[in-house]
Amino acid sequence: MKKIFFLIVLIAAFFAFYTPKESSNYSIYIKVAAIIIVMIGVMKLMQKVPSRNQEKEEDEI
Repeated sequence: MKKIFFLIVLIAAFFAFYTPKESSNYSIYIKVAAIIIVMIGVMKLMQKVPSRNQEKEEDEI
C-alpha cells in the first residue's frame, strides 16, 4: 500500500511541476488537482511514521 501511495505522489508531482504553461484553463485545474493529490498522499505516507514525542509520552505515563 505504501508503494502505491509513493507512486501516486511521484506521478502527481510530475504533473504538478511539468505541465505546459498554456493559456488553457485546463492546465490550471490539472496543476491544482495534482497538488491536492500530492498533499493527501504525503499525509497518508506520514501517518505511518511514529512521532518523536510518542516515546517521551509513554515514558511519562
